Amino acid sequence: MAVTELHPLYEFDSPSRPHLHLVPEPRESRQVFRTGPLVEQRRAARAQMLRRRRRTVFAVALIATVIALCGPGHAFGGTTLTGLPSQLAPGEVYVVQQGDTLMNIARLVNPINPHEAFVALRSEIKSSVILPGEHVVIP
Repeated sequence: MAVTELHPLYEFDSPSRPHLHLVPEPRESRQVFRTGPLVEQRRAARAQMLRRRRRTVFAVALIATVIALCGPGHAFGGTTLTGLPSQLAPGEVYVVQQGDTLMNIARLVNPINPHEAFVALRSEIKSSVILPGEHVVIP
């Protein structure tokens, strides 16, 4: 058994204390939220977008890899567009090509200060004349 008690309704007419009223919205003005594409269509569009993104990331990674491998790399034995090695390391054996000079080889050894490398190369081969096909050990 339940007991109920009735309380009188108090109205607040004073402007210092406002009160709220719950007003139902008319049926004609209610907004319908079931518009737009169906869930299956949205899922298919999202899956297609993800496939495009994966293809784009794969293509960018492939292009970056090809560019990295095409560039001159001393570790891979790469050469520059002129056919000369990109940089020479100490202790490496360099085979003199047609048209090479000691200064060209010195620039490959030390591009910042080739004069030091030139002096070291000249003292290494004990001459300032080099011939094509000659093997020079980089000091």
